[in-house]
Amino acid sequence: MARIPQETVDRVRDTADIIDVVSQVVDLRRRGANFFGLCPFHDEKTPSFSVAPAKQIYHCFGCSNGGNVFSFLMEYQKLTFPEAVKTLADRYNIPIEYERGRDDSTTYSNLYEIHEQATKLYMDNLYSPRGEQALNYLKERGLSEDILKQFRIGFAIDSWDQLNNYVNVNELSKDEVMKSGLFTQTDKGTFDRFRSRIMYPIFHPSGKVIAFGGRVFESDDPAKYLNSPETPLYQKSNVFYGLQASRDAIRKLGYAILVEGYMDFLQLYQAGIHPVVCVSGTAFTQRHAWQLSKFTQKIILLYDGDDAGGTAAVRAGFVLLKAGLEAQVVRPPKELDPDDWVRQTGQGEVETNIENAQDFLDFHLEFFQALALRGATRREYIHNLLREIKEIRDNIFRDELIRILAERLKVNESDLVKVMRGQRSYRQISNENQTAGLKRIEFTSREERAQIELLQLLVTQNVDIRNMVRTKVTLDMFTHPLLQKLAEQLLTEKMVVDTAAIIEYFTDKLEREIVTEILFSERDTALPEQIVNDCLKTLKLIPVKKRIMELRINIREKEAQGQNPKTELNEIMKLQQELNDI
Repeated sequence: MARIPQETVDRVRDTADIIDVVSQVVDLRRRGANFFGLCPFHDEKTPSFSVAPAKQIYHCFGCSNGGNVFSFLMEYQKLTFPEAVKTLADRYNIPIEYERGRDDSTTYSNLYEIHEQATKLYMDNLYSPRGEQALNYLKERGLSEDILKQFRIGFAIDSWDQLNNYVNVNELSKDEVMKSGLFTQTDKGTFDRFRSRIMYPIFHPSGKVIAFGGRVFESDDPAKYLNSPETPLYQKSNVFYGLQASRDAIRKLGYAILVEGYMDFLQLYQAGIHPVVCVSGTAFTQRHAWQLSKFTQKIILLYDGDDAGGTAAVRAGFVLLKAGLEAQVVRPPKELDPDDWVRQTGQGEVETNIENAQDFLDFHLEFFQALALRGATRREYIHNLLREIKEIRDNIFRDELIRILAERLKVNESDLVKVMRGQRSYRQISNENQTAGLKRIEFTSREERAQIELLQLLVTQNVDIRNMVRTKVTLDMFTHPLLQKLAEQLLTEKMVVDTAAIIEYFTDKLEREIVTEILFSERDTALPEQIVNDCLKTLKLIPVKKRIMELRINIREKEAQGQNPKTELNEIMKLQQELNDI
């Protein structure tokens, strides 16, 4: 894989001023040493988003988003790290020469270019005589020419090699051809994947086309929809159709409307209902929920009005709840899908229903007609629902659902809790991995708080204080892996602490946010030696207390075997004295 040389990354970071970059999208006002503004990552009325020019990092005290200038572009424009570096390098006229593996970089550029050429070809087709019927069909479905052009809708004609010839696959490597996902390879040659289909380009949040969804048109192909396969550019569980256009509305309004189909999205967006996204060619997963959590904590499910749509809303709702997100449901009139609903009734009725969306649990009870169930059927419903609720990690949220469920079904809350605790959990390891990143690390113990105070002294601009701390602190004093990793970067002999560079050692988003918060905070350095001594005293207690606990276990084991624990008792007495001396 091609990579940008570290010296180039450093040069770009040092050249790009974070105030200059952030102020392009946030109205910043100076307050003391830092600048404040309304956070671009969550809806708020009082500024809690702060940028520290001296440290070249930012942190939101409301949603905890934080990082350096690269992190900001990665979060706001949904770029990869290399893309963020390249964006800033272009802005500040810094040339980039890739290290070994430049061919890989060229491959990615070629893949983006292939998709761009395909988009242009399909659009040309739609507005040509060969696409006239497809264009008429789209207009009859109520889509305006403006919306078609904004989302670059096109048409793949009934040809095995039109795109093949248009992009001249012979000039590309076989690897690039297959990685594009736009062609199929057989013994007879390379052929276009999409034929006789209305083409919906799928965009990266940055605006680049990375895949396609194709709806069959005037063909006997049994597959109504055909989507691009997963490629280096396109991972289905990370992508939403239309997010490049709707993300600002989602952040501003504080919720996202989730639909299932491309036409559902386009009709709602065209009607002026903008905070909407569409799952792209796959079922809704925990990974999707994690992606949405970057923009909002409230999701409104707007699926088809038939039983299949209701069942899909049930599945998606539980995924959202288990990810710690608020789930609500809006249902179109029976048998209608959102596309038909907004066309028949208009924006007003749909928006009214969205404003009065139903809480997910109320929807679940209504969809399964739970209040009318009796006997074994009622018992089975309750057990199945509790099995899902048990998988929700947030204890407060889970307990609130149990309370509401007991109230609605008129059963004792304690009985529901007893049934739930007795059920066997069926969480899969894969789901645990998918949701692990959603759980924020909390440092609540005295020992961890002491370690954080020492780290904050190590980041002060006062060189004398940093040197004093280094003489008294060792790496093994930091017990949490994340704190130890940060300490490893700070316990160096560098004269200047480059907080913006340190951020890049932490590629996980939540870890980066926690580290930014630690680095962002200003520690009172009026009595640094006293602070260090107090922290060290706290940390020195840990191994002593741990050893005493081990000895007490050994004493119980010896006493159970009829042995004399005199040696252990003597050591405990010495350790107790050591605790007193500390």
